[in-house]
Order: sequence, then C-alpha cells, then structure tokens
Amino acid sequence: MIFIFGGKYQGKTAYALTQYNEKFKICDLAEESMSNIYAADIIKNVQEGIRQLLAQAISPLDYFSENIDCFDQKILIGTEIGCGIVPLEEKERIWRDETGRVYQLLANKACKVERIWAGISMTIKE
Repeated sequence: MIFIFGGKYQGKTAYALTQYNEKFKICDLAEESMSNIYAADIIKNVQEGIRQLLAQAISPLDYFSENIDCFDQKILIGTEIGCGIVPLEEKERIWRDETGRVYQLLANKACKVERIWAGISMTIKE
C-alpha cells in the first residue's frame, strides 16, 4: 500500500497517476460509495470515506483495521484536515479526529508514505 496525503488541491491525484500508472482506476470517495473501493487501484478522498462510515455508525478505525489487507496493492490518497481551526460542531470534530487516527494506521501499514505540497512530493516513509 502507498499512502499519499497533503492539502486540498495540491496535486495528489495527478502525482499518483504520473508516478505510478496513468491508467489506474480511481475511486473518488467524495462522489462514490465505500463499496466501490475494492475495484479501484487508487482510492482518493479517504477522509470522505471516513465521513461515510461515521454516518453509518461504523468505526472508521475498526473498518480500516479489519480490511487493511485489502489495500495492499492500492494507493490511498487523503486530504490533510488536521491543521487549522478546530471545528465548532462536535460531529465535525469527531470526523477530524477519526480521520487522524485512520491516517496514522495507514501510514504505519503502508510500505511508502508521501506528502504532496504544490505538486512536489516529500517521502515520509519508504
């Protein structure tokens, strides 16, 4: 598994496609259901998948922990949402916290972790 993260609109998906394979099938969790992730090579907007799980009262950390082997040959892309102002709404704070926990799990289990900023990668783990 490769985990790529960074700020919004920083070129994460474009980087993944040019670095790994331009023909990879993408599942965008901002637009698609979590059920579509298994058929994709690249899963983007992981943070939105976490939002979907929370809406279904499913623990995101448990879900990703239990299914981590399914992501072995995939690239997961998430937007960094932990920097900045803490949300006022409890639901948004929970989403932010759960996203951070899942990102820690993904970074720990990934064979490679890259941070993308302005389209430039920084390898965090290899």
